[in-house]
Amino acid sequence: MSPTVPRLRLERAATAVRPFTRGDLDALLALRLSNREFMADYEADRADAFFTRAGQAREIALDTEAWAAGAGYAFAIVDRDAEDRLIGRIALSNVVRGPWQNATVGYWIDLAANGRNHATNALHLTCTFAFEHAGLHRVQPAIMPRNARSRRVVEKVGFRHEGTALRYLKIAGVWEDHDIFALTREDWSALRRAAATAS
Repeated sequence: MSPTVPRLRLERAATAVRPFTRGDLDALLALRLSNREFMADYEADRADAFFTRAGQAREIALDTEAWAAGAGYAFAIVDRDAEDRLIGRIALSNVVRGPWQNATVGYWIDLAANGRNHATNALHLTCTFAFEHAGLHRVQPAIMPRNARSRRVVEKVGFRHEGTALRYLKIAGVWEDHDIFALTREDWSALRRAAATAS
């Protein structure tokens, strides 16, 4: 039997997140192709096979398997104001249970949809899932110091900067330093209380 993912959808303003399905394949491939040059400076080197229908079908299958195993939770980011057009991906990865209850988080948004708060909304929704549904205690983004847009996103959501990991990930063929940010369940609860008081 093939693994399945839950029927789940979270919404905030014009943004929604939900697990990927096989029905997303053509839209995901088109998005990857149109953003290939834009994303090249922010991702690990990708083989040409990644940018094919088979390559993206494999990505969706791997995401589905990770959901089923509880090892990762990848979400399609969609624009509610554009008939739920697929505009990106956000994923909780490297999920570790036991005494850590931790995951890393990474995301990207279609260049054409940048600057509309979709990344901030998607990260907020993913934190809601992490702390209120998946039972995680800690979520960690790692961001290259030169990626000012991503840094602004995590700061707006409420993540704190914990330090810099030297030569942390190989991006576009270069071992890049990354700033490590984190948010715990206690931080999240405090942010939610503050938001409720302010409203």
